[in-house]
Amino acid sequence: MKLKEIAAKANVSISTVSRVINNQGHFSAETRRKVMDAAKEYLKPGVSPAKIGERSYAIAVFVPEVHDFVDNDPASSADLSHLKEEFESRGHQFMVATHSRGIPTAGPAYRMLNDNKVDAAIVFDSYVDDRLVDELIARGIPYLVTNGRRYDRVQNVIDYDNRKGASEAIKYLHGLGHRSIGVIAGPDDHLVSRNRLDGCKDAWRELGLSWQERNVRAGAFDPAHGYQAAKDLIAQQSGITALFAFSDMMAFGAMKALSELKLKLPKDISLIGFDDLKLSAYTVPPLTTVRRFRYDISRLIVNMLTELITNRTIAEVNVSLKTELIERESCSSPSVVEP
Repeated sequence: MKLKEIAAKANVSISTVSRVINNQGHFSAETRRKVMDAAKEYLKPGVSPAKIGERSYAIAVFVPEVHDFVDNDPASSADLSHLKEEFESRGHQFMVATHSRGIPTAGPAYRMLNDNKVDAAIVFDSYVDDRLVDELIARGIPYLVTNGRRYDRVQNVIDYDNRKGASEAIKYLHGLGHRSIGVIAGPDDHLVSRNRLDGCKDAWRELGLSWQERNVRAGAFDPAHGYQAAKDLIAQQSGITALFAFSDMMAFGAMKALSELKLKLPKDISLIGFDDLKLSAYTVPPLTTVRRFRYDISRLIVNMLTELITNRTIAEVNVSLKTELIERESCSSPSVVEP
């Protein structure tokens, strides 16, 4: 049975269907009747609506305490929205709570864990020194990490291969002839940004180039940082001929800065983003970027997390989803190709 179909039939939200079927919350008699009548149409003969709730789990998604996914990071916002829809379509309860780098005694995440309201957890956009996974392991709570991962320890992970995606972007620019590349990175203390930065360093090392820390600017995943970082990198007059931004939103900010500096894309400078937002194909010029396959990951996370909860067949999860460089018109060879 699909909760989406019941929700459409009853003209209510998926979460309302889930709560009515699982007898959670307060609803009018009319809403409850519409949901239950619609549910009965999709049930096999002899199965009562109450059976639907027997495998319903409370899933907590822990996100950083400082975030603005809706306005500044639509890629992460979409990831969370898809996860919510996928979990609720299967009758699970989806809760979001913030957490900090440590384990605060009074934080929302800690309170949720202490109240024993969580059957499983997703740690989304981890900090570099995050202790939350250790806390989940100590409490015996099934978990998955996504949108940023550790490479120095074993954790249950389902994530895009951010590291390889960034490495391929740098190698692409190098193949065009660029040798002085500016990097517009995300926050220093977020693993997803660290993964992409490590990918840049992997490429530099494999290409035999000398890493230039002065050509890196770290900051928030938003257009304002991209704008300021691009201006700072150009102002230092280090001969930068290309920029790699760790998100398309930062690349959009960089585009504005380059326009104000009278630098034309890609004639005077090349630019690559990350995420492949829909808008990226409609900028002038269209933005070359690294695509993540968002439509696959939500279903995979739900399947694997429920397997970890039931503890039937899977002991550990370590999945890396592919990324792909999408070539558009914001990159070209520099006017003078260095050796």
